[in-house]
Amino acid sequence: MRPRWQRTARRDVHTVDVTAFLSLMVILVPFLLVTAVFSRTTILEVQPAIGEADQLSTPDPLQLQVTVRQTVIEVNHLGQSQTTQLDRSSGDQALASLATLAGELKTRYPQSLEVTVLLEPQIPYDVLVQVLDVLRVKLQRHGDAIEQLELFPLIALGPVPAQPGRGAQ
Repeated sequence: MRPRWQRTARRDVHTVDVTAFLSLMVILVPFLLVTAVFSRTTILEVQPAIGEADQLSTPDPLQLQVTVRQTVIEVNHLGQSQTTQLDRSSGDQALASLATLAGELKTRYPQSLEVTVLLEPQIPYDVLVQVLDVLRVKLQRHGDAIEQLELFPLIALGPVPAQPGRGAQ
């Protein structure tokens, strides 16, 4: 007769039961696939603003410069004697005015593709994105269809240069 420990060792064969795990996977995988958010990432390429010493050999005929400050958006371009200021406290009205002005400048200078956007340090990121969108593309409705017209796709970003006598901003 066999010793007692050999008899119990034969009967206690351990197996791994994976049915609970497979049941979990059968439920979890379709749930995750159905609830997954599929997002599209769009990349906008911008260049740093260049100094006067680094000017290109063929300068832009418009030389559009948009300065976003805490209270106003200033628009300068070549041939303009006075800076156009758009009040930011009016909310979306400043962006609508900027879009109209950018559209008018594009019709006067159709070969111009560049714009320089200068920002004060405390401007929110959302405001920056809205200004870039307004300057880059103009949306036009044709019945049910919306058409995107390219305005100024070459965008250079930079900080507002310190002005003598104004102090730190």
